[in-house]
Amino acid sequence: MIREFFYLQKSDRKVILTLLVVIAIALGVIFLTGGENEESNALTPADTLKKDSSRHRPYYHRDTVYVRTKVIYRDRPGDAGKRVSSRSSSEPHDSFVPRYPVKIHEGEHVILNTADTTVLKTIPGIGPYFARKIVQYGERLGGYVSVDQLDEIEDFPLESKRYLVIQNAQPRKLNINQLSLNELKRHPYLNYYRARAIMDYRRLHGPIQSLDDLRLSKDFPQEVIDRLAPYVAY
Repeated sequence: MIREFFYLQKSDRKVILTLLVVIAIALGVIFLTGGENEESNALTPADTLKKDSSRHRPYYHRDTVYVRTKVIYRDRPGDAGKRVSSRSSSEPHDSFVPRYPVKIHEGEHVILNTADTTVLKTIPGIGPYFARKIVQYGERLGGYVSVDQLDEIEDFPLESKRYLVIQNAQPRKLNINQLSLNELKRHPYLNYYRARAIMDYRRLHGPIQSLDDLRLSKDFPQEVIDRLAPYVAY
């Protein structure tokens, strides 16, 4: 074999010798650093402390989102509309609570017209979907004047109504003598045909003095007039 090696071209012998040297160096490096790697994998007391403390650091978890406070509104004497925080800023991270809201108890109430979605989700039976629906429908109405208006939201959980109250309702008014047809029909209680009836009355008889002026229209039965009355100005 050695004889055959020397019969190789000079350039081939250089390539083979270079490969052998590289292999020898690589084996030497692996041999020399193997022990150090084993030592570096061992945990020192400081490393253990660092690993234990790191579990307090993240505010977010793959399955549960954490927040610093949970906020509820309680209807107790002197506490109406007051935020109640579950912890002070000096508490450790271990006291963080899941982001799902703490539900209020029987006898506690939320003010319907002032509650945002975060507060509404503290009501038993109300989750993110219905919390958004309550706020959106209230904006379309111009404010709630009765808790029973929640029945107009499709599939609303009626048992949740007992946790809601109306205080100092001040609905946004529609001046039905000045608004256009398109502006009128945006209100949930005024569709195209009712808005058209208002426009026709104004054109034929002048300004509307009372919703009773529209009683002769088939589009304004008494129940519609009663529902619309708190939202109308002349």
